[in-house]
This record gives sequence, C-alpha cells and structure tokens, in this order.
Amino acid sequence: MCDAAIQGEPAGRGLYVWSRGDELRIEEPALCGGCAVAIGMTALSAWNAEEEEG
Repeated sequence: MCDAAIQGEPAGRGLYVWSRGDELRIEEPALCGGCAVAIGMTALSAWNAEEEEG
C-alpha cells in the first residue's frame, strides 16, 4: 500500500481481486508492518460495526 521497500519477510500479504470482462485477476502484494496492522485494524473495525448494526 505504501510502496515501502520490505527488508526480509513481509509482515503479511494483501489480496486484490477484480474482474475485467470475463477475466478474473488476483494479486497478493507483500505488506510492510504498518500497512498490515492498518488493514487488519480497519477490517476489525468494519466487522465490529457490522455486528453492532445487526
């Protein structure tokens, strides 16, 4: 996400899935520690908001 150079093992991997016409495209970019935490916390926050609504 941030384009930082990752030294050693990445802290996590993202997942992009999109389609263009009939073609399905999938990418799994490496994530630095900051981006891995930010994405995880955003997902957790969205999940908690969904639980509170329903």
